[in-house]
Amino acid sequence: MIKHIILNLILCCSLVFPAMAQENGEGIRFFEGTWEEALQKAKEENKLIFMDCYSTWCGPCAQMVRKIFPIKEVGDFYNKNFICLKRNMEKEEGNGIALQKRYDVVGYPTYLFITGEGYLTWQDAGFMEADKFIALGRKAISMIGKGDEERFAKGERDEAFVKGYVQESLRMHQADKVEAILNQLYEEEGIKLLKDPDYWQAFDCCAADIDAPLSLAFIKNYKKMCKTVGKFATDQKVRNLYASIAKVISLNDKSKDYREQENLAKKEAYFKTMETRKVPYYKELKQEINFIQLLRKGQLVEAYALGEKALANADARMLGNWAALGERMIKGQEFRTKMAAWAKRALDLGVDESMTEEVKSVQHDLETSANPVRGGKHSAPRKSLPMRGYLSE
Repeated sequence: MIKHIILNLILCCSLVFPAMAQENGEGIRFFEGTWEEALQKAKEENKLIFMDCYSTWCGPCAQMVRKIFPIKEVGDFYNKNFICLKRNMEKEEGNGIALQKRYDVVGYPTYLFITGEGYLTWQDAGFMEADKFIALGRKAISMIGKGDEERFAKGERDEAFVKGYVQESLRMHQADKVEAILNQLYEEEGIKLLKDPDYWQAFDCCAADIDAPLSLAFIKNYKKMCKTVGKFATDQKVRNLYASIAKVISLNDKSKDYREQENLAKKEAYFKTMETRKVPYYKELKQEINFIQLLRKGQLVEAYALGEKALANADARMLGNWAALGERMIKGQEFRTKMAAWAKRALDLGVDESMTEEVKSVQHDLETSANPVRGGKHSAPRKSLPMRGYLSE
């Protein structure tokens, strides 16, 4: 009982003391108005908006509120130089969800410095000690008029600048932003954009919208892309666009309690879209989508049977991909051991050299662990199961 009382007192103090500090004029004072009012105030006072982007479940966000925002020196600097705003990125209130999408916020806490016109000038993320947090604000001030988003939107296209903008967005894992930049460049330059290794890498890492102009052009120019970046890389990107785990999940409906329900009509319409667009290997991609759905439902007997049939005459790339899916999604040694044979066949056939070590690790993990391997020697992110916005090693 005493222990619980002490814990509750500590929790209350952690919430009350920062609030008291702000009420007494110490620490950051956050503007209580709307987003539109904050923009107008920033224009009138010729300041940047500092926006603390947070979520209620985020530990580092709470640390900033308790430890850093109430500090007098921090408040003195931020109150003087910025219109300070905080928004929960997961709530409609205060335009939180809309702002999360607008500025492609992918982690918390994220700190945005925004002009009165709404352009992002500077950003960073994570818990920071007071001196580093103040230094971040100074950096943002030094970037006024030099922000990448504003410069790009106003037409600056110097190659070094644009590539730097893309790389900075990749550093922040802002896949939506990178994809938007690439689509704008495609409208200006055409498909030749992807001949540049840096832009191809960004497209490969971030493109996910199958209806975006550049993604459509990529499919239409499939043969040219095979010559430009290689058949293996091109085929992998086609597959990652149309048959990723995230894409499969999007084909399902969610009930009010967030349970997924398979929508056969939506899936069939999606398959028809692939056929109409003449997506390369769309029949094999349909099988992979069905395989993923069976794995997600835990129907391992059916999933393995489908795999044995679909992979009977498959190439090394397809075998390696399906084995990697099995490693990621299956618990239980019986079927993991069976699917390890797919990885072995891929190696025997001669998988692309860029994937050889990965397929070896997939085989190893399937054979030696009854559960998906999340840590340890053989757990580097799979190139066959890329995480959008994160460059492969």
